[in-house]
Amino acid sequence: MSSRRPRRIAFLLAQLGSDASAAFERALAPLGITASEAGLLRLIGRNPGIGQKAASEQLGVGPSRVVAVLDRLERQGNVERRRSTTDRRNHEVHLTAQGERLLAALRPIAESHEAAFTEGLDEGDIDRLADYLEAIAASRGLSRDVHRDTRGRSDAPVRSPRRSDGNTLR
Repeated sequence: MSSRRPRRIAFLLAQLGSDASAAFERALAPLGITASEAGLLRLIGRNPGIGQKAASEQLGVGPSRVVAVLDRLERQGNVERRRSTTDRRNHEVHLTAQGERLLAALRPIAESHEAAFTEGLDEGDIDRLADYLEAIAASRGLSRDVHRDTRGRSDAPVRSPRRSDGNTLR
């Protein structure tokens, strides 16, 4: 029997993730949007003209979920859907001028949110933590840029975690 105490890494990551999500929702409240809306705004801002289906695939959620969030963003005046010029059956999604201002207002909130979660760590610690978390995310088939819905996901690949420089973590 090992006398080593359990590390509980997955539990701690889940606990921190839940705490971070709740804190981010609170930080977004003054803007009148949810984290789901913020994530979709960010995705559209990085991919102007993205189709609804492609957004759904990148976010790992069903198309009806993306449509519901887009409906809210459109009612708020933050996005607009345009018929695709190459396939009239599809819609491309674009930020409006108001949506671009909202996206710009999100950046300092996200930066402040991240700073709060890394408070007490020096730059080297933050870099190492980011490398470790990116390696774990990559080994699980997750992106560092898109928060996918992974509930009920049984297809998550399990690979040897690697640092951002490509070396395996040990």
